[in-house]
Amino acid sequence: MVVGDIATGTDVVVIGGGPGGYTAAMRAAQKDKDVVLVEKEDIGGTCLNRGCIPAKAFIHSSKMYEKFLSRDEKNYYGEEDLDFSEVQNWKNSIVDKLNGGVRQILRKHDVEIKKGEARFIDSKTVRVEEEHRTDKIEFENAVIATGSQPMEIPGLEFSQEKIISSRELLNLEEVPEELVIVGGGYIGMEAATKFSKFGSEVKVVEAMERILGNFDEEIVRSLKNSNSDYADTVYESTKAKEVSYRDGKAVLIAEKEDKEIEIEGDYILVAVGRTPKNITEELGLENTSIEPDKHGFIEVDSQMRTSEENIFAIGDVAGQPMLAHKAYREGRVAAEVIAGEPAAFDNQVIPKVMYTDPEVAVVGKSLEEAEEEYGDELKVGRFPFSASGRAMTVDDTSGFVRVLACPKGKLLGVQMVGVRVSDMISEATLALEMQAYLDDIVNTIHAHPTFPEAFAEACEDAQGNPIHTV
Repeated sequence: MVVGDIATGTDVVVIGGGPGGYTAAMRAAQKDKDVVLVEKEDIGGTCLNRGCIPAKAFIHSSKMYEKFLSRDEKNYYGEEDLDFSEVQNWKNSIVDKLNGGVRQILRKHDVEIKKGEARFIDSKTVRVEEEHRTDKIEFENAVIATGSQPMEIPGLEFSQEKIISSRELLNLEEVPEELVIVGGGYIGMEAATKFSKFGSEVKVVEAMERILGNFDEEIVRSLKNSNSDYADTVYESTKAKEVSYRDGKAVLIAEKEDKEIEIEGDYILVAVGRTPKNITEELGLENTSIEPDKHGFIEVDSQMRTSEENIFAIGDVAGQPMLAHKAYREGRVAAEVIAGEPAAFDNQVIPKVMYTDPEVAVVGKSLEEAEEEYGDELKVGRFPFSASGRAMTVDDTSGFVRVLACPKGKLLGVQMVGVRVSDMISEATLALEMQAYLDDIVNTIHAHPTFPEAFAEACEDAQGNPIHTV
């Protein structure tokens, strides 16, 4: 039996329990607001349950497995086949622990969680359809945090057999012998990294002239030179068209240089990006003044307000870049504005990280952007990990750190390729936010031996006074 509308009221209703949504809910509750959080699947959203966290657990496991296979060279010992079910169990245990932790904190702050689908009746009311009841919630403020979903391409719809998204990839019961990846962006290349290390024959198909088109050529070149096994075969300038089937395998039909080619695999992963969900229909936005743009994003101001004064939008649905750490920040801003504080999303830079092997991390201006602005006066500093004592101690010296600064030495951008750069990029981000100069980094004592020393060394190189490089 389904109970009819039961009317209740709240200060804040948050629609979507991903990184941005649960952050907004917690912060609003910390500001003494009565909060209802509506999520139709799992608290933590895509990032915690079906994306960032499980993907990085897989990458760690695959790297450990690869090191184990190279034990003879390092005088390790022991023989054991990969038990992929145990990898899955370990990955799931991490997700469960984090999911439980988020729920515990929400309960601590008295956030009411409703598992169901929310739809606007008007700009002051939503209807929430739960499993056995329907509630009508009147609110003072609402936060839309519905996230995004994998993009489909014609001819390779997810409804077809053996066509999967990153979500299904992370729940495979066994490592595929052959994996075809359509899309050479960061999602596709992270997938290529982990499954090539697990033992799959990986084939990447990219429609553009080269993979990782959003990163400059030196970064991509360093990645290719450092790690030849991130993919067995890369088809660039190749357009995926459709799928056929042969002997239990999926066969990708693609076009390269006006010729049709066939690429076979156990699965075809479509990783060409993510797009906002059809929120107008799903959320009933037609009952408000909010109209998503042609790409499906909701336009917001610096305080995350939509065209409705009391409705906010954060995370992927509020536009690029679609990154969890951006959503965290936007969630805090929206909640603090709701609480009457003068908060705003005024961050100057947002770091991007790719968990390939080696890792890639960038923040601020790219080399191309900086050169266009400053030309020959641009200060460029570089430090290779091959000169890092700390990198040598972990037997991983691939990659480099590069810094860009204006003629007076003010930092403009930082690019990193190598081990642990996903952790190192935070110092560079802080430096850019604080309007730091090369001197500020060089004169800050960095512990030795550590990876972040490479950032300081690159800054010294930009000044023309390197210590540990020729």
